[in-house]
Amino acid sequence: MENYPDGKQNKQKKVKEILENYRKAGQISIKAKDLAGRVCKPGAKAIDICERIEALIRKEGALPAFPVNISINHEAAHYSAEIHDGRIIPEKSIVKIDLGAQIDGYIVDTAKTFNFDPDLDELCNASFQALDNALKIIKPGVKVSEVGKIVEETITKAGFEPIRNLSGHQIKRNILHAGVSIPNTGPGYFERITAKFQAGRIYAIEPFASTGQGWVQNGKTTNIFRYLKDPKSKNLELAKIAKLVKERVGVLPFSPRHLYKPSSGKKGSEMVYQTIKKLLHAKVITGYPVLIEKSVTARVSQHEDTVRITKDGYELLTRNQ
Repeated sequence: MENYPDGKQNKQKKVKEILENYRKAGQISIKAKDLAGRVCKPGAKAIDICERIEALIRKEGALPAFPVNISINHEAAHYSAEIHDGRIIPEKSIVKIDLGAQIDGYIVDTAKTFNFDPDLDELCNASFQALDNALKIIKPGVKVSEVGKIVEETITKAGFEPIRNLSGHQIKRNILHAGVSIPNTGPGYFERITAKFQAGRIYAIEPFASTGQGWVQNGKTTNIFRYLKDPKSKNLELAKIAKLVKERVGVLPFSPRHLYKPSSGKKGSEMVYQTIKKLLHAKVITGYPVLIEKSVTARVSQHEDTVRITKDGYELLTRNQ
């Protein structure tokens, strides 16, 4: 575990506090997924789903680690509801809900697919089974490429393609994607990935299964952003805006919804998007485009859990065992 003071007693106390934060965030994420299962259905509004899940996370004593992702059909990741978003869940769709909770910067990340098309049941199950099969081998010293191999074999055996340019990831305090990537394909595809799981570290395992090419590209929409750095410009107005945004959303990914006050109406939403445009131009923030399958007729499923590696295995943080 990182970020503990010197001294054995202080170290033990800090590690205990960190574990408590991870475990509490994990239990909150489980409740959030349960809520997602109740509110995600055809005809429901994406914005209502996102905001209800985020509200539950806050009510339970954590903060969203990132805006709730609600990616539909060929979208693999990174769609989160806009301000006044009019999108609804279509009939016979497959929906990925990816959510995170954080307490004092200690993050858990988890995702589940909700399928409303019986023809896609096997696709939905493929990513779930790939995750479960991967979890069976995880312990210190196991190469992350071995997880990728199992994910790929499980998904291809089911008749689908793993999404090869998406991966799981190590998690550190206030850093969602930190250091090590957990591939969704075997060692023959990305030979450079040689890392091994290490005791005491936190990882998210995140298989994606696709009926298409197994490769994503950036879509035209971007509605998730992250604060990168304070502006170097001497522009006092820009510095003031950047400071307000950073104070409001911190250093983890955020949605324009998180800057918007409903009482400000249409003018307020316009100001939020103008602010984001200015900060993007100044490279104070960065954006994460919606990731879509290269084949737009494809359908994608995703499942994800966060684990803490122990001395002889792992602790599953985002699912009750």
